Amino acid sequence: MAKVQYKQKTGVLHIGGGRFFYAQELVEVTAKERDSLLELYSDLEEVKDSKKEEQEEQKETKSKKPKE
Repeated sequence: MAKVQYKQKTGVLHIGGGRFFYAQELVEVTAKERDSLLELYSDLEEVKDSKKEEQEEQKETKSKKPKE
């Protein structure tokens, strides 16, 4: 799962539907949610905490690409 956080050092971002992003607190979201959230809210950023996680993301992205 991807991790997203509010970019600011303090405060909270309320995006509706009972979803809150608190400063400096990671929220686990699916890859689909991450893409949508990062596109809609410039105050959110993805946080990668390990190379293993990055490798898994790359594998996931490659497997979703349509074959030519």
